[in-house]
Amino acid sequence: MTANISDLDYLASAYAAAAGAENPQHALEQFAAITNADESACDAWIGRISRGDYDRTTLFRAWYSRRNFGVLADAADLSVVSLQAWVPIGGEFANLSAPVISPAVLSAGYALSEAINAKAYDEALEVLAENQPSDLTAWVRAVIYATGTRWDKVIEALNEHAWREPIYAQCAEVLHGAAATHLGLFAEAERRLINALQAEHSKIPCAQHGAWYLAMVYRATGREEEAMAKLEWLHANFPSPKVEAARKDPTVRLPVTTRERIAERSNPWQDEAQEGGGPIIRKELLADATAQLQRQIGLEGVKEQIADYRASVQMAAVRAAKGLKAKQGSRHMIFSGPPGTGKTTIAHIVALNLAGLGVIPEPKVVVANGRADLCAEYEGQSATKTSRLVDRALDGVLFIDEFYTVVQDRDGRADPFGKEAVDTLLARMENERHRLVVIIAGYPTDIDRALETNDGLPSRFSVRIEFDSYTPEEIVQIAEVIADDNDSLLTQEARAELLTAAGHLASQPINGKPGLDLAGNGRYARQIVEAAERARDRRQAEVLDPEDLTIEELQVITGEDMKAAVRSVHARLLGSASR
Repeated sequence: MTANISDLDYLASAYAAAAGAENPQHALEQFAAITNADESACDAWIGRISRGDYDRTTLFRAWYSRRNFGVLADAADLSVVSLQAWVPIGGEFANLSAPVISPAVLSAGYALSEAINAKAYDEALEVLAENQPSDLTAWVRAVIYATGTRWDKVIEALNEHAWREPIYAQCAEVLHGAAATHLGLFAEAERRLINALQAEHSKIPCAQHGAWYLAMVYRATGREEEAMAKLEWLHANFPSPKVEAARKDPTVRLPVTTRERIAERSNPWQDEAQEGGGPIIRKELLADATAQLQRQIGLEGVKEQIADYRASVQMAAVRAAKGLKAKQGSRHMIFSGPPGTGKTTIAHIVALNLAGLGVIPEPKVVVANGRADLCAEYEGQSATKTSRLVDRALDGVLFIDEFYTVVQDRDGRADPFGKEAVDTLLARMENERHRLVVIIAGYPTDIDRALETNDGLPSRFSVRIEFDSYTPEEIVQIAEVIADDNDSLLTQEARAELLTAAGHLASQPINGKPGLDLAGNGRYARQIVEAAERARDRRQAEVLDPEDLTIEELQVITGEDMKAAVRSVHARLLGSASR
């Protein structure tokens, strides 16, 4: 504890009040006040856990301050154990929690949290290494290996320990069966799982997980009726999207690997291409990607190119899984086109497709803005800044808008900041090629100029998708969608006013570029709708009694409202262009 004696007395009094509070929310707020005052107050962090706060930061702080376990409670003449805090330790393999009765439990809970939420497997094992041997430590170590798909290490960890408590012994059998299933050892998996599910405690921690793996074993060995019987039981007792998908689609199976393939991984924790079993296809993500793509207005050429990209990635994986030669080209992409044409949205759709095809674990997109997010203020620091950005995007998509700003044109002089950032990005793209997809975006001519700044850039991006400006008709359609989302309605006169205004901008060059591009295309449509809603609200607020207006009247944007919006938005646009 960092508090002095008088502070400790005060915090102990606050702790006693929080521990005795009957209202869980009030207790949580009181414990939070203590941790805000002293981050080393381990017992207050445990108090937060006892009231349902399992945030990653909370688990970290409780673990980090574990040397102070019991200090605050002792000062209050209480026992920290009486808080009855529990931390989850089952992961995806058991409904299991452990009571916080020692610092070792905090270490176990935090270690597993890091493995699950941050994929920081090595760090998690380091945290666990300080614990003395026990059922808890052995179990959590095995779950960390399982979470990281190190199935050989799971079995090794389980076999090294002699289990004392029946609950842990039964859960260990289920986890052993799960690992054997993923290694294709189906007879051993079935034996382990059946043994676990017949145990005395089978209804408590892992009946759900054991039944799921047993269903997958039955399916993998051609016993579909038995598989469906288990899935029906799961659907009745533990319904989930995973179970529902397996019931409806008999092709749903678990990925299978071997010890040899695991040993050959470039990253031991990365299940590369699901190793010979083909990628896991997540149909719900692919369906979401398709639906989102089709909802986009215009962009017909983009939609075709995205469909081609998805098909190429998918079929390369299928060919590789069947032992055929597959061209594994770069997955990095260039989006070239004016602003406001949906490039960021399409990047998110690409991430959904890649996650659905098993290329990346989740549809994560980290959005960066050119030089501002890659280059540092001082020379020599851009490599660190760029590398940290890449770290955030690992196992996902890094979308860099306005990429042309990274390397500046200095009248023929070198830009050390931009060069350092690009060199670092290229190195990380190569070293992390199995964990990272990079998309760079900007105007076509600006992107072409940026690619010329480094000989290694063009070859890294094998796919280039061109985004065209929206037509005036598409701007009106976009505006209608935006208005509908806001419970507003454009009249025919309002649509006609907007069509005329957008057509004027599209045909009027401003600073050498089409006015609609300078206005931001889709962003222009949003600004127009928002300005029209303000004009409508002003008009309606000036009537004698606005509360008498009908719902339809409150929604309608008239032609006059749209005229006012166009004047306002165009005045700002032309004013900023003239400066």
